[in-house]
Amino acid sequence: MLDRMRQHRSWLKWSLALVVLSFVIFYIPEFLRSTGADAGAGETIASVAGHEITAGEFRRAYQAQLQAYRSSYGGNMSEQLLKQLGVDQQILQQLVEERAALAEAERLGIRASDEEVRQRIFAMPAFQENGAFIGEQRYQQLLRMQRPPLSASDFEDSVRRSVAVEKLRATVTEWLSVADSELEQEYRRRNDKVKLAVVGFTADTFRGQVSASDADIASYFDAHKT
Repeated sequence: MLDRMRQHRSWLKWSLALVVLSFVIFYIPEFLRSTGADAGAGETIASVAGHEITAGEFRRAYQAQLQAYRSSYGGNMSEQLLKQLGVDQQILQQLVEERAALAEAERLGIRASDEEVRQRIFAMPAFQENGAFIGEQRYQQLLRMQRPPLSASDFEDSVRRSVAVEKLRATVTEWLSVADSELEQEYRRRNDKVKLAVVGFTADTFRGQVSASDADIASYFDAHKT
C-alpha cells in the first residue's frame, strides 16, 4: 500500500510537471532580467492553460516575500540580494505551478463557489475588526493601498484560485488516505523478524542406534496411513 502511495505521489508530481510544460504558452524571460520595472501591472508575463499571470500579480508576491524576509532577517535585506538568491524566479515558478494546478482542478470539475470565496475573505485577519468583517468600503480601501493597487475583482479571483487549488489538494490527499490496519500490516511486514537455528545431521549418525522389526514397521504404517 505504501509503495502504491509513493507511486501515486510520483505520478501526480510528474503529471503536474507535464501540465506546466504543456500549457505555458507565453512567457517573457526579459521580465525577470529587468525586474519588470517597465511592465504595466496588467501586462501578461506568462499564461498557463489560458490563465494569465500579470506583472502586477508578480510584483505583489515579490513585495510580500521581500517584507517577509526583512521581518525575519532585518531591514537590510535588499532586492539585489533577493535577485541573487533567485527569489524572483522562485516566485514566478510558484505562480506558474498554481495556474497548472488550477487547470487540473478545472479539468476535474473542482471549483470554488462564490460563497466559499466570500467566507474565506471574511475569515482573513486583515479584513476583520473585533471578530467581524470591516465592511465593503474599508475592504476596498485596503486593496487600493496595495502596491500595485488591487481591485476587489482581481483579489477575489486570486482567492477563488487558491480555494480551488486547496480543494484539489484535499481531494488528492483523501484519495491517497491509508487505513490504520494497512499501515500496521506494512510496518509488520517491514520490521517483524524471525530467528531460526538450523542443525544439520546425516541419517548414518543415528542408524546404528535405532532398530525396528517388520512387525513394528507394519504397525507404524497401519497407524499413519490415510
